[in-house]
Amino acid sequence: MKYISKTKTLEFSSDENVFKFHDQLTELMRFAMSNVGSGESSEAEALELTREFFERYSALSDALSSLRAHLPRGEVI
Repeated sequence: MKYISKTKTLEFSSDENVFKFHDQLTELMRFAMSNVGSGESSEAEALELTREFFERYSALSDALSSLRAHLPRGEVI
């Protein structure tokens, strides 16, 4: 993977690397989200924690959404 500063884009060397990046970022976001709050959080607290999580990690969430929009649906896990 390479960042191209002129166009502000990431360039992947293969489709396999794109899918690997997608899978690892998805796993990371799921793991992080699963550790937000506790089982004792109220519904209102959980909603607030979820909102804070997605505000704090908005760049990662946006990258994942953008990538998913361009991946073949059958290939995405």
